[in-house]
Amino acid sequence: MTPLHAAAALVIVAVWGLNFTAIRFGLDEFTPFAFATWRFLLGALPVLFVPKPAVSWGVLAGIGGFMFTGQFIFLFFAMQAGLPPGLTSVLVQLQGPLTVVLAALFLREHATRGQWAGLAVATVGVVVIAQTVDDTANVLAIGLALLSALTWATGNLFFRTARGVSMFAVTVWASVLPPIPLAIASILIEGPGPILTPVLAPTWRGWLVLFYTVVPVMWLGYLIWGTLLRTYPAAKVGPISLLVPCAALFFASLLVDEPIGGLRLLGVAVVLGGVAIGVFASGRRLR
Repeated sequence: MTPLHAAAALVIVAVWGLNFTAIRFGLDEFTPFAFATWRFLLGALPVLFVPKPAVSWGVLAGIGGFMFTGQFIFLFFAMQAGLPPGLTSVLVQLQGPLTVVLAALFLREHATRGQWAGLAVATVGVVVIAQTVDDTANVLAIGLALLSALTWATGNLFFRTARGVSMFAVTVWASVLPPIPLAIASILIEGPGPILTPVLAPTWRGWLVLFYTVVPVMWLGYLIWGTLLRTYPAAKVGPISLLVPCAALFFASLLVDEPIGGLRLLGVAVVLGGVAIGVFASGRRLR
């Protein structure tokens, strides 16, 4: 990997790692459905000048419905229920081994023993983390984070069919559909007020969070990620994602004083170890 691409990879790690703390701040300004609506509404703006990629609307709907809508709604509610940003970032990384399981179940792809072992180890880590929470809300939050990982993994099955096209174009066009059901859900569940908050009662902090989660995280992040995937084998690029929760834990401890230690730290290490086993097992298979 060239020095420029290595630097770009580190930018992704930092930007995506900080995103979890930014979401935590955003949930202080917006309700979950309103937050998600505005995130994807703004994220879809480049469709005004970016041509639609050569993929079906069904694929875009699958990506938008699972990878975007499902993943982020469950993630937002998990964090609103009390799950700290750093720990959330670790649990959603289970999307990697879960993608392998779903591909084996629904696409009849053969998963290696290493991939199954990675999922088993990561599951043990989740159980260890669950032992460190002492109230129902946080246990519920862990369940919501796991649903976020599951819907992300489901979206991956759709995303992988979009080959030979711009990853950035797929991202922005898949963002066109989510704002519609999200806005309806926001109005029905949260009332008409929250969806209008960014316009009727704007705050610099709220718009800063929206800007950050859209421009650096979605547009720049997926542009860089797509470039790396087109330039290098997936086995070389994939492990970069393992650094994201490490960055997320660092930013969360620095900005919101998230405690990570003792049994919880052990659980985090086990989860990341399981994900790493699955990633590297997949890398050997690709070679």
